[in-house]
Amino acid sequence: MSTTQRPGLSAFNFKSRAEAQRHAVQDPGDIGAFLAAQWPPYSRESLTALAQTLRIGKVEPHNIAAGYFARRTNRVAQAINNRMARYGKTNVWSVKAPNGREIMFPINDYSSIEFKKMVDKYDGLYEKTLIEFISARLEPGDVFIDVGANVGYISAFAAATGAVVFALEIQRDLLPLLEQMATINSFDLIRVLHVGGSARSGLSMMPRIEANPGTQLEGQTVRINRQEPRSIVDDFVPMLALDDAFLDPALLPKLVKVDVEGHEISVLEGARRIIEAGRTTFVVEYHPHLIAQYRRRPAELIAPFDPARWSFSQLTDDGLRAISGMNDIRPDPRDPNPKLVFEPLPA
Repeated sequence: MSTTQRPGLSAFNFKSRAEAQRHAVQDPGDIGAFLAAQWPPYSRESLTALAQTLRIGKVEPHNIAAGYFARRTNRVAQAINNRMARYGKTNVWSVKAPNGREIMFPINDYSSIEFKKMVDKYDGLYEKTLIEFISARLEPGDVFIDVGANVGYISAFAAATGAVVFALEIQRDLLPLLEQMATINSFDLIRVLHVGGSARSGLSMMPRIEANPGTQLEGQTVRINRQEPRSIVDDFVPMLALDDAFLDPALLPKLVKVDVEGHEISVLEGARRIIEAGRTTFVVEYHPHLIAQYRRRPAELIAPFDPARWSFSQLTDDGLRAISGMNDIRPDPRDPNPKLVFEPLPA
């Protein structure tokens, strides 16, 4: 079946999933309404239920649409099983989310071991305030963007709320850890993207080295470096302006977390239209000692946000503390990188 022939909501003459659900209740024998009401499935449970229903008797030989959806459900289920076979067996450590759900993290290579050592230094309280802040603001179906996801620590807690998570990470070696974490926790709504956030979409260079918590884009920090495709010591990384991908109403994020080791100003510059929409909260880890390497000034971090439309805060162990500018930020000896929160004010 070609792309243009694939059935969707329009093929069943329904404007929305809710309308299809109403029709399915009114006429249980309407296979079109049933399929449109169930597609696409939002969880493994709903995928399994749909597949079972189709097997039991909803698919008739003459029903091309039902046959198509049956094949699609089977292929998705097989893809999940294949991913479990690839990533499911691993040593893990675990921590509980604020809602009580246990989250497992793989620990089987240098990057995951070093990250676990860092967490242990905080006696199990690593990023506790940030986790509580994010967990309190996300609901099932919300979109969360984790720019600089690393091993997926914050992405995991966001996913535990039922939110859809886009985990952006530039370090190629960390992508299997992100995929593994998502797989062993059944976080199928974590979308792992090998991409970095920036002011413009394109390509940038970074050194080809062992993944670590503080790798930066060398093309931004070392001016003598050139975009040299023949270099064996460098990798090219796709860069994304968030505006280019997430302005669609269905994708507009409820919350964006930015932790990019000094590159945070460029990430915000690439999200100006999302900021203008005034529906997204930003949590930005501010790296004062690294911003200068990108030849930026601290005042530029706050510049995209109009104080008439946004509240400015610093996230501390005691909660949110209001600030009016960068000079109000208080250093924390336990966290040299303050977390700044920009929240849209009520209209």
